[in-house]
Amino acid sequence: MNSESRIVVGVDGSPAAKAALAWAVAEAKRTNASVLALSVCHFKPSADNEADPFAEGHLRNLRAAVDALGAAGNGVRIDQDIPLGTPGPVLVERAAGADFLVVGGHGDHRSGVLVMSSVTSYCLRHARCPVVVVPAEGARHDGPLMLRPETPVR
Repeated sequence: MNSESRIVVGVDGSPAAKAALAWAVAEAKRTNASVLALSVCHFKPSADNEADPFAEGHLRNLRAAVDALGAAGNGVRIDQDIPLGTPGPVLVERAAGADFLVVGGHGDHRSGVLVMSSVTSYCLRHARCPVVVVPAEGARHDGPLMLRPETPVR
């Protein structure tokens, strides 16, 4: 990967999203890529120029997740943004041309089948780049799951 490589990661404040951010930063450090951390706010901002509590909450959660990386984030360019929209489509759109789209695995195993969140499912079905699904730290799993765009998803 070259200096223009970018990894896009969705961050929503959950343990799985924090694990996804940590994975994305470690991969960026290994490959000399930058990271774009997104916390998508799907509520419209207030029309009267007042502070938007939803966007402010997203910004606080995103900054806290990046700060929690500590020294692990040293040497990695981590851009942060709070775009407005529906999370799945926004993540897919912003990951166009990225090396990876990384999301947290909020789903769980039921009867041997991995059940994924609607955002993760959307990303897996529509992203044009490989999607990495990272489970929460301590969750029962075999590690991150990566699917390329040509992988059929049911």
